[in-house]
Amino acid sequence: MKKSSTAPGLAGVHLTDRGVAVAAVRYQAEQPVLSYCEFAPAGNAERPQVLARLLAQAPLAGMRVSTLLNAGEFDLQLIEAPDVTPDELRAAVRWRIKDRLDFPLDEAVLDVFTVPGQQERGRSPMVYVVAARQAQVKRYIDALESAGADLCCVDIPELAQRNLAIRLAEDARGVAMLSLGPDAALLTLTCGGVLYLAREIDVGYRVLESAAPAQEGKAGGLQLAESLSPDQRRALETLVLEVQRSLDYFESHFGLAPIGHLVIAPTPIPIPAMLNYMGENLGAAVRQLELADILDIEQTTDRTLQAESLLAIGVALRGLEA
Repeated sequence: MKKSSTAPGLAGVHLTDRGVAVAAVRYQAEQPVLSYCEFAPAGNAERPQVLARLLAQAPLAGMRVSTLLNAGEFDLQLIEAPDVTPDELRAAVRWRIKDRLDFPLDEAVLDVFTVPGQQERGRSPMVYVVAARQAQVKRYIDALESAGADLCCVDIPELAQRNLAIRLAEDARGVAMLSLGPDAALLTLTCGGVLYLAREIDVGYRVLESAAPAQEGKAGGLQLAESLSPDQRRALETLVLEVQRSLDYFESHFGLAPIGHLVIAPTPIPIPAMLNYMGENLGAAVRQLELADILDIEQTTDRTLQAESLLAIGVALRGLEA
């Protein structure tokens, strides 16, 4: 679906049940520029009109558009790579994965990306297989093209987050990146521009949000580890446990130095207790993601806007990293 572009960059679109996020990234030699970013709340009925309005903004004019599926709309599996040539890999994977899908193979669209570092450890090479229903992918294509988009690709959150993580300074030696949605978190482990591990964790920011409103001079959200409810403490313990398990897996399976850094993406509500708790209980340095470290930003973007548009920005970076 690749088409010619009249603008040196890519626009990212993320459609969720909360609304529409768009981001325009202009590519330049020194550092990509986030030239436009917006999130508009929208329900199913008004989403087409909202999407068309956002795509008509001047900073997006002439840009190709990339979008992404949401969790639950595709299946991501790590399997042993078939012993075939690279040009035969996708076809061979189709037959290997057909019994793992909960829908017929002839209704599936598949893609594959490799995981390096296995053979060096005496293991069989592995590949990630992405499978989605053709009808689901077509719904995104129809929605974007009906809104006037010059659509070039449909991606997945894991690769959109990869595009952000590999621009971090820590990626040179390996970095874990964690982003929290309302009900689940996405963890990616990258090193040297390569995605090695991606997994979903069943903890979102809703369980960590304090019911207490913000007070004058103080931010809302979860403030102090001492004030955690039992549910919040269990959620943080789960995050620490699953992140540590992933770091241990990376060290044992890929023959690389241990990852010593975790970067946490912004959330719509501040959760300083999460940063403090994970920093104290995880065998890694923990910090908050600052988009200004990896992008030149031409407009004001507060924490909530960054959180809602994070994957739109990530998928807009695809042109640099794909």
